[in-house]
Amino acid sequence: MSELSFDEALAAILAMVGQLVDIHLLDAGESPQLVAAFGGRLEAGHSLTGGEPTAEEAIFVRLVSGKESTSLNLNRELYRGGMIHPDGGLTMHSGSVDLMISRR
Repeated sequence: MSELSFDEALAAILAMVGQLVDIHLLDAGESPQLVAAFGGRLEAGHSLTGGEPTAEEAIFVRLVSGKESTSLNLNRELYRGGMIHPDGGLTMHSGSVDLMISRR
């Protein structure tokens, strides 16, 4: 597993758009703990302003499950690294949390 740039991690997430995914959110402290787990169909993201994202801007990717939806905030400034797993899953280190995203 090699370290990914923000753009590579974003491309990996966008490659999952339209697919069912599971997301695990972990506290990335000294003793990582599961904070939340949820899943749904990943939908296309957008920048905060609705236009082309700038280098500093956060990008939101929607996750829809039935009538409910939520979004992931992917922020270039908070990104601390990531990796693609052999099964195609992705881990992103962002600020004080880790996101583990896998296809169902």
